[in-house]
Order: sequence, then C-alpha cells, then structure tokens
Amino acid sequence: MSGTLSLYVLRRFLGIALGAFLAVFALVAIVDLVELMRANRSGGAGFTDLIVMALMRAPSITITAAPFTVLLASMTCFAWFARSSELVVMRGAGVSVWIILAPVLTAAVMLGVLAFAVYNPVASALSGRFMQLEERFFGRSSSALSVSADGLWLRQGDQNGQTVINAARASGPVDRLWDVSIFQFSTTDQLTRRIDARSAALGDQVWRLSGVQRWDFSASDPDEGDSGVMQRETVAVAIDEMTIPTDLTTARIQESFAPPDTISFWKLPEFVRLLEDSGFSSARHRLHWHALLAVPVAFAAMVLVGAAFSMRHVRFGGLGMMALGCVISGFAYFFLSDIARALGSSGAIPVTVAAWAPPAAAVLLALGLLLHFEDG
Repeated sequence: MSGTLSLYVLRRFLGIALGAFLAVFALVAIVDLVELMRANRSGGAGFTDLIVMALMRAPSITITAAPFTVLLASMTCFAWFARSSELVVMRGAGVSVWIILAPVLTAAVMLGVLAFAVYNPVASALSGRFMQLEERFFGRSSSALSVSADGLWLRQGDQNGQTVINAARASGPVDRLWDVSIFQFSTTDQLTRRIDARSAALGDQVWRLSGVQRWDFSASDPDEGDSGVMQRETVAVAIDEMTIPTDLTTARIQESFAPPDTISFWKLPEFVRLLEDSGFSSARHRLHWHALLAVPVAFAAMVLVGAAFSMRHVRFGGLGMMALGCVISGFAYFFLSDIARALGSSGAIPVTVAAWAPPAAAVLLALGLLLHFEDG
C-alpha cells in the first residue's frame, strides 16, 4: 500500500512541478520578449527572431528561479492534499509525514541532478547562441577576452584597424601580461606589424611594453600577382621599451570574461583550470560550479520548506498566511544566497561555503520546523 501511495504522491507532485515550470518559463520568455522589442528600436531583428532569442535566454533564467519553482510546487501539492482531506486520511491511516515526503524528496533530488547534468548544458549553449544573435542584431560587442590552452587573447580596435594580443599569463587584476605577442591589422584585415614583448603593463590608455622585438610588414608586392596576399617581412627591430594605444581598462577586461552561465557544467572545471593557469581569479566560475552541484540540496530544502508551511497551516484554515510565509521564506533564501555568493566571489569566504551553506541551512531549518509541527 505504501508503494501505491508513494506513486500517487509522486505523480501529483511531478504534475504540479511541471505546470509551475512551464508557467515560470512562459512568464520569463514574455517579459524578456518585451525587453528585446524595446531594444530593437532600429528594427534590425524581425518579430520571429525576437521570439527565438527570448526562448534561447529563458532556460538560463529559469535555472536561477528553479528552487523557487520547486517551493511553489511543494506548497501547492501538500496544500492540495490538506484541502481535499487526503492528508487527514493518510495521517489517520498511520502514515508518517516522512513516508509522505519520501517520494517527493527523491523526485526533487533527481530533478536537481537533471538540472545541472542535462538542462544546464542545453541552457548554456542556448545562452551562448543568444549572445551571438544579440551582437548580430543589436550591434553589441562580444567579449574582448578569451582564454584557451595557448594563454589569453585580447582584442581591441580603433579607426586604424584591429589589434590582437596574446599572453602566456597575466596578473590577477589583468594589469600586467607576460610573454606577449601582439598582431596589428589594418582596416582591410592585412597584417601590418607583429610585436613580441617580455611583459606588458596596462597604463592610462596605453600598453607599456618591455623587452620588445618588432617586425613591420610592407605592403603587397605588385610582382606577386593580383591577389596581393603575400607580404615581405622586415628584419626584427629590438627595442627596450615602447607603447601602443588602447581603449581597454582592467574593469572592462575583467567584465569580458565568458559569464559562468554561458559555460556548461561539464566544461567549467577545464575553464577554471585555464583561468588559473593564465593567472586569473577563478572564484566566480568555481562558485557557479559548486552552486550548480548544490542544486539537488536546494530542491530538497524547498520541498521541506513548502511541506512545513502547507502541512501545518492549511488544516486550520490559514491558507493566506501559509502562502505568505512560504513566499517570504523563499525570498529570504534567495537573499541570503545572493549575499553568500557575493562574499564568495570577492574571496571573503570560501566558494564551497558560499555555495553549500544556504541550501544546507535551509534543509536544517525546514527539518526543525517539521519536527516541531508534526512530532513536537
């Protein structure tokens, strides 16, 4: 009998959770579509393109809102049982509240695993595609910085052309680079100069290079054909120090990192390793990885919080106070999580504490409420 009851409770919870997720997804997509229509004043994107873009960004936002969605689903599910007197019948038959909660908690943990293992990679890929479409239709510049196994790459441009900077490693604030190679291109994408430097320091709108070797490339030779592709290379010129102009700042460079939510959960450890090898701080990305890993615990906490409120108050007619208390608890959890993440990103507390402490604390507090209300 307990197996049949567990299956019934599980089906009811999953149905309500699916409905809540679809409602939140639709709401997020509609709000985002309105914002995109406002940003599309130039008319560069069609209405269909805007709908596609809104649908692409919605998954990454719904992951952030997923714990609150589970909280609402839990509250609605157990309030349904209480209002229909099914909960009274279950308790009268001697079924413990923990037996009732067991299938819902199991489902919440499994949904949390699917959220970071399957849903997050899909959402990250769609978010990256959204950024490409945003650059295409709205003219917003893409990231000026990327990190790979070859080091870090910076891009800057002005009216004279583009400059690409490669460095083996950098300081944490990204104001100093080592083992630097700089490639300067004309407005027609022709390579005009290469500069190798031992180090580069970011000053006021200039890069100050030390230990420089410079190659200047001539224009295409007319005798080499009409294609004009091949170029003559001059002899390297050794220079102790030189400067090149830049519009980059440390703040702009740091903001150009790929946002954590655009990187798949499975690719984040490799990206973190590349950041650390290049001399950058990886706290924000490590925190995001641990936060995703803690999603099953957060889902379980939200189920317990929803059950603690709905199982207690609905039986005595306090539906409004129950819903208010549940929603306030959800917002309090998100508020404390944001504070913990801010502290973790700044290095004030370890990233593991920042990611795991809020959901663990929510689980313990919800268990305390349930024990007090049901067994106390």
